[in-house]
This record gives sequence, structure tokens and C-alpha cells, in this order.
Amino acid sequence: MSFLEESWEEREEKAYKEIFGDTGLGIFTLSGEMFYRMNAEGMDPRWLTHGVFKCPPTGSRDKWAYVTSGMSNPWEEEKPEEYSGLGVEFVMETENEETWAIKVLQTLMAYNLLLAAGQMGNFPPLNCGHRVSLALSESIRTMMFVRPVNFPSAFSIKSGNVDLLQVVGLTSSELEAAKQTSSEEIREKLISVTGGLVACKERVSVV
Repeated sequence: MSFLEESWEEREEKAYKEIFGDTGLGIFTLSGEMFYRMNAEGMDPRWLTHGVFKCPPTGSRDKWAYVTSGMSNPWEEEKPEEYSGLGVEFVMETENEETWAIKVLQTLMAYNLLLAAGQMGNFPPLNCGHRVSLALSESIRTMMFVRPVNFPSAFSIKSGNVDLLQVVGLTSSELEAAKQTSSEEIREKLISVTGGLVACKERVSVV
């Protein structure tokens, strides 16, 4: 296998199995339509191999987990670097099996790929503490990227390190509080009040 293939396999077959257990029946890949809707100037066909795994609860985890796969592919690397590819993958937790969680992560991943390609203005790729406008419902209209609470914040494969960022929705009042303080402070508030960072369409604001 090539360096890329070995790194890709290590992420999906070793690292993800250790972190998430069962990664489901397959990957839900991105579509060209997603990039078209974002008015992409162009689309790298390799992006269509990126996707989301749906991981059912395990003996040690009672929530559903959804994790992206592909952004950490070492497409241009031939040897280990500090970070593999874009050096990041996203994860989301839900109480129940939710199709919308897959769509949310696919959208955020496509957006991040366009950011990294310089197609979304002069903005850096998504990272810890960033917030993105994306509506789940009337009350949850922003996604925030933070350190996970039930998963490691990073893992390593042969091509380099990968940060694992958890995605959680914010109410409008939580968003305003995050702007006044920080994403980290709202993260701590969510954990304190709700017991974790579970994404849901409807919940009472913690601020």
C-alpha cells in the first residue's frame, strides 16, 4: 500500500475502532451537490471520498457518535509530518440515531475543505473555539467547535497528528455569551449544566 493508503487505513481501522468501537455499515460520503450549493469555484474530486461514520452506542458509551473521515488524509505527504493532512476531524454526539447529524458534519466538512482551499475568503480552516452559523432549528442556529469531553482531543496515525474537535449547537443567547467571554467558557457551562456536549435540535439555553 502507499503511504496515503496506510495512513487512511490506520485511521479508520485502528484509531477509530479504538475510540468509537463499531463505526457502522459504511461511510456517508460528500456529494458534488454540497459544493455546488456552497458556490464552490471548483471541486477536487478527492473530496468526494470524505465522509461521516455513524457509530452506535457501546458498552462504555450510551450516546450515538458521528465522526468525519478524510480531512486528515495526507494527500500531498510522502513522510510523517507534525499534522496529517488538514490535521483535524470532527465528531458529534446525539442521544438517539439522527440523520441530521450526518448532514451537519458533511456540511461543516465541505465548508472546511473550501476554507482550506482558499475558496471562502481570507479565513483560516476551522479549529477549536470557532463558531459557524448553521441552523438546526429555531433555537439552535450556530455550531461551535470545542475539545471533546468523552473522546480524546487528538490521536496519531503514521502520517502525523490529528485533532478531534467536537461540534455542539448553541442558542442565540449562548452565542452572545461566547462572543462576550469565550467558546471555552460556554463549553464548560454546557458540561456543567447538561453533563456533556450532546448535540440536539431543541434544549433550554444554559445562559
